[in-house]
Amino acid sequence: MTLQTSYKLSPATKSPREIDLLKEPILLRMGIDHDELPQGLSNAVKILGFDGVKDDAAMLSDASGQKFEVHEAPLCTLAILINPAHRGREKRLLDWLRDRGIADHPAIFEWHSGREIETTGLIIQKLSGLLVSDAKRIAQSNRELLALRTLNDNLQNRFATIESFVDRQGLQPFDLVFSNEPVSSSSRSNVLADASFEGVSQILPVASAGVSAIAIHFERLARRDDATLHAELVTLEDRQVVESWVVPLSKLGQGWNYLGLSRTLAGLRRTLNLQLHIEGMDDEMPLLSLGGLQPLEMFQVRDSANDTPLLKNSLAMQIWCGMPGVLLPSWANYLPAQSRQASDGGFREMPIAPGILDLAALANTEEISFEFAAILPLPEEKAIGCHPPATGITIGRLPAACPPRILRISSTAVIDNDASQDVDFALAIAGDLDSARQLFEEARVAGAGEAFSGWSSVAHGEEPRLNAFITEQVGVWQNIYFATRMKTPGDNSFAWAKFRDISLMVNG
Repeated sequence: MTLQTSYKLSPATKSPREIDLLKEPILLRMGIDHDELPQGLSNAVKILGFDGVKDDAAMLSDASGQKFEVHEAPLCTLAILINPAHRGREKRLLDWLRDRGIADHPAIFEWHSGREIETTGLIIQKLSGLLVSDAKRIAQSNRELLALRTLNDNLQNRFATIESFVDRQGLQPFDLVFSNEPVSSSSRSNVLADASFEGVSQILPVASAGVSAIAIHFERLARRDDATLHAELVTLEDRQVVESWVVPLSKLGQGWNYLGLSRTLAGLRRTLNLQLHIEGMDDEMPLLSLGGLQPLEMFQVRDSANDTPLLKNSLAMQIWCGMPGVLLPSWANYLPAQSRQASDGGFREMPIAPGILDLAALANTEEISFEFAAILPLPEEKAIGCHPPATGITIGRLPAACPPRILRISSTAVIDNDASQDVDFALAIAGDLDSARQLFEEARVAGAGEAFSGWSSVAHGEEPRLNAFITEQVGVWQNIYFATRMKTPGDNSFAWAKFRDISLMVNG
């Protein structure tokens, strides 16, 4: 029997009873009272009666005879037990299942008095077949995953070899992909002078992948040793600073000036926004060159403070792209970035991006269940909600969010309701849930590539900083796990526990 989810979800599938039918295998009985079935069979698997279809919903009944409606087909119907006298009634049920996307019909067994053991054996055989089929699929998936990991390792090794060769030979492809040439203007508008203290911003018309350098054009410069140009490249989607530059005006020249990134951008495609302002100059501002009239307001040069267009032009600029992820050769970094080079060989505190927080999910789903989300990403608060159970612990996970060379993970623990009892918080870095669980249960000490903060008891109004230090650095990305539990098991009402301002300290 092939298990298949329905082709759509009905708005009515919100009752806990109907949701439970999507979580466990069931038997359906037709024309058979629940008391006619062996007690052992009822204890082994959920058995529900089918009483027909009403208004496109199946009418089912539980062991006590209470009827209820379901709008979605159960995820796994082991078999249909039918009284031989009711043969033919199953067609309505099979049609209803087919209308909800169940391609393969469940097996139908007639229930005869005195042949209960034989029929139960057929049900067990069906269940055994499902288990064997699932085991084969899991084994095949593991083999495919191993093959993919091997291919990924080989690609990473080859990429590192290519990167090393390209960097040594200075062969980095460095192509001009966009150019907005400066145009002469009778008004000679000085956008740096007209903008607020925060300067100007310009959205780049190309996606982030492959961007290596950005050239800006100055029509006029005042060479001042005490003034500096501050530039930042920021992603609009998650407001992360990709790169930054601090350049004395004395090092800038009239014409094109190239802001080189320390590494060609790779990863998810993002929209880039270049922000520029001058510090230490109150009189005659440098004159940034403008391109032609820009009909799209989004790409007009804007004031960084209020994000409104200053003119109907965009900045004159060039955008250069290279091989994603590769270090730029020395000749490409005309005005090298400051943000990454300043941290080479040192420690760097790196906040987790709000977009990464959206990946937070409940890890121990088989142990914890609420009527609401136990793990709640709160990117606008730079936090993750982690509601503790009355007894036990809630474990959340950020998959592959901990990079290599990590030294420490930190987070502020808070409770956002003064009616809450005290809550225990903990952080861990581990490769899988079982390893993390052992750390949270304090069954062992952290191993290579792992970290554990220990448990900290927090009351409302307290905001301690949790720290988990890595024992030994490893060269792979790890999962971040976070957990909460009630200090005194029992009342978990109003326990609005949150991990806020999660950050990583990276070596280099």
